[in-house]
Amino acid sequence: MKKIFLAFLLFPLSLMAQKNYLPLMHNFMKAQESVKEFSGTVLLMQKDKILYEKAFGMADREWNVPNTISTKYRIGSVTKQFTAACIMQLDEQGKLSLNDKLSNYIPDYPKGDSVSIHMLLNHTSGIADYTSLAAFWPKAILPLSRDSMIAIFKYAPYDFTPGTNWNYSNSGYFLLGYIIEKVSGIDYSEYLLKNVIQKIGLKNTLLDQVDSVLQYRAKGYEKDGKVWRNAMLISMEVPFSAGAMVSTVHDLHDWMKALMINKIVSATSVQKMTTPYMNQYGYGLGIDSLFNHKRIGHSGGIPGFVSYLGYFPNEDLYTIAISNDGVSAAKVAEGLATIFFNKPVFVPYIPKAIKLPDLQLDKFTGTYTVISSGNDLEIVRKGHILYRKSKRSDDVELKPESGTRLFYADGSDRFITFEFDKNGVVVKATLLNGITKEELKKK
Repeated sequence: MKKIFLAFLLFPLSLMAQKNYLPLMHNFMKAQESVKEFSGTVLLMQKDKILYEKAFGMADREWNVPNTISTKYRIGSVTKQFTAACIMQLDEQGKLSLNDKLSNYIPDYPKGDSVSIHMLLNHTSGIADYTSLAAFWPKAILPLSRDSMIAIFKYAPYDFTPGTNWNYSNSGYFLLGYIIEKVSGIDYSEYLLKNVIQKIGLKNTLLDQVDSVLQYRAKGYEKDGKVWRNAMLISMEVPFSAGAMVSTVHDLHDWMKALMINKIVSATSVQKMTTPYMNQYGYGLGIDSLFNHKRIGHSGGIPGFVSYLGYFPNEDLYTIAISNDGVSAAKVAEGLATIFFNKPVFVPYIPKAIKLPDLQLDKFTGTYTVISSGNDLEIVRKGHILYRKSKRSDDVELKPESGTRLFYADGSDRFITFEFDKNGVVVKATLLNGITKEELKKK
């Protein structure tokens, strides 16, 4: 894991005129490369015009081969929207129904008569995500059969009663790929090739296999302290229809464009895919907004790779980023979109911790309510160190950058700023996370 401590500087609003977005984007990305060690490719396109594209870092560190615009990367869960579209095609053809129950395809699946294809598509099935199960990871390197893979999560307790809640589940999308194979009578990879990839002329997109030889393929990397290592091996039979695809930034643009202009499925199906159901999730796509600009997109993560594909329909704007060393592609893509929308963007730098006396550290401590969500954030002091206390995970150290600013020591790009009255009492606090700001109220 990277232990790079980051913070951000605001560009003055006066410098953010949209006519200057190219140098601003370049400076933003150079900082991502130099400070965060971003290695990958980015693309910003509007109405078929390239606004910004550039590759950074190494596709192969051992042979010193740089990434290019044509580099192929594993895209992880961006695969899910392809799978969802395949399901919608079969629905349009009358070969299945979104109301079909899982028990139609796996008769002995526990509670399978309570789980619909619709629930699998929008993560409301309650089926446990196999990546959260201890039994999964020792087998992740094995070329498991479909049945062997399903057996890993088949009898795991449901997270909730099907249809009553939302929880992201790779298992659900694995089952959707299994259903595609059962209904179509061919392998998922073959179905995808014939009905999506070849249909719209994608040249650099496919379902990956560990033994496949791909021109311009990037290797995936992870950092252990200061040492780069090859990412953990994982069999592509494991992510399957939930995350086993390979693509390029331009192919992802062409894919999303084809989907949105109904070259893959009908307008009715696209509408279903982009309807924000529970937790603002459609079918293989999340629906939200950035600065009140509607956004449709999805991120992906698989060992050594992180990806993001976003589309702003009202502006016909596409933001795509893929990393082959674990750097957050979503934040990179969002930063580029922020510049496009003429908003202040944060540029990473390495903050330096300072020492403060315990009495001054105590002024930061206490319980704060995040106003937008109502959730509590607690800061405690243990010895001479401040921590963000957590009930669900390990406490995170907070380091003072100044007398009014703390940064999370886990390299997660989070900061808390404080304003004090003349008596040293907190009167205002703000949690900064990339370009987002959350106001805090001390209890």
